[in-house]
Amino acid sequence: MNESALSQQISPGVWKILAVMKDDEITATVRSDYSILQLAQSFFNKHAQDPTKYDYIRQTLRESGRLLLTLRKEFSIQTLEDAVRPANFDVVIKAVKKVSGYDDEKHCYRTPSLALKLGHSLQKVSDILHCRALMAEDSNLIKSTQSFKTLYATKWSELISHTALTTLNERHFNKPSTLPFTKDVQCLHRHLEKSTEQALKDLDDHSSPKSYSELCKATMANVILFNRRRGGEVSKMTLNGFLERDTSALHKDVAFGLTQFELHLCQHFSRVELRGKRGRKVAVLLSPDMVMAITRLIEKRKDCGVLAENLFLFARPHCLTPYRGQDCLRLYASECGAENPELLRSTLLRKHVATLSQILNLKNHELDQVADFLGHDIRVHREFYRLPEATTQLAKISKLLLAMEKGSLRNLQGKTLEEIEIEDHLQLTESSAESEVDAESEVDEGNLTYPQTDSTEMKRTTQPVEASGSAGLLNARQLVEKLPGMSAPLSQG
Repeated sequence: MNESALSQQISPGVWKILAVMKDDEITATVRSDYSILQLAQSFFNKHAQDPTKYDYIRQTLRESGRLLLTLRKEFSIQTLEDAVRPANFDVVIKAVKKVSGYDDEKHCYRTPSLALKLGHSLQKVSDILHCRALMAEDSNLIKSTQSFKTLYATKWSELISHTALTTLNERHFNKPSTLPFTKDVQCLHRHLEKSTEQALKDLDDHSSPKSYSELCKATMANVILFNRRRGGEVSKMTLNGFLERDTSALHKDVAFGLTQFELHLCQHFSRVELRGKRGRKVAVLLSPDMVMAITRLIEKRKDCGVLAENLFLFARPHCLTPYRGQDCLRLYASECGAENPELLRSTLLRKHVATLSQILNLKNHELDQVADFLGHDIRVHREFYRLPEATTQLAKISKLLLAMEKGSLRNLQGKTLEEIEIEDHLQLTESSAESEVDAESEVDEGNLTYPQTDSTEMKRTTQPVEASGSAGLLNARQLVEKLPGMSAPLSQG
């Protein structure tokens, strides 16, 4: 089928997506296969309104192109439509294993996620062909695609996905549980404040795409860091979403239940709602400094080459897409002088605040507020963002085991793990004692104190925390790090 025939059925939007793909053998394969083009059209039909998904579409098409290229070179199968015929199922299995780097001796994949993704793409291509056969009333093609779908449902897990998932899971075994250090987070905060201040000055002095870009990236990274938002969520913030944010005064009945400090927080921050993962409505809190920087960006959009058609708040000049949040955060993390810049990523920062919220011993409804703000399902929040398993076992379960060892379990009846105390002192080595002192000094910097006791547990004590309403998370967070843009008079309120 020639290109003119294809262009009649593939929309111009798809061709625009294909036009900016890397010009190589894989892209040529993608453009030459009708089934892959139909796959692209299917994705475009679903995500046309979201330009941030276009990179995802191109990535998926290149994965399918790599598979088809392998099928053409080594198995003499020329099209993806031929690949999803039942007679070629075994050949497809071999090709997927080859592309994904399957090791026959170790029974594992070099790139297990690619094997899983190719399975989804093949299933999608089979569905597209099946629908086309139904509309054309092609009984032979209907039977063929139905048979392939049956084979896929029966054998794919056995031959591909089970091993791929096992490989992925085993790579997480004994992987150290890492969290960003508070001092590194504070270091990044300070660096972003300086970078934003300098970028604002440069943009005021000379309106150019370069100065606009610097302020845009610094502001985006600052919003991600402070709110612990996913980078992609902040990237997708729209101009209208910011301009139409709720600026109305706090309802009097609601204000009655807040402390004076929480009332100050409500007046200090602006709140913008956006679409989060799985379509959840999540909020982004903006300090006055952030609002000022964003307002300046909006004022300079036209002068700095931002297209009127670009609907995103953090828009790239001369493009229709926004800056990538993860790229911005990674850039400033590498520049800020942190000891562990590789840990300053949005996923780990989210885990950081979610895990430290347990140190504050928040109540259930307060923990729900944290999860809701982060855009988590509370079940996921409790299951995946908890104190590291090793810490729990060392600090809490060990007390129970010591009590059993000393035969004092009878005296502990009715007590929780937090209430259990062991009378005897544990002998600490010199290095252990030194590390304990170091740990105490580090905690003091974070406004938390761990007074020594006669028990094996170092009981946690914190400054009093009032956490009611939406400000509860922020009030608690000041125990971990200083709020950006907060003036001295406000902190005294």
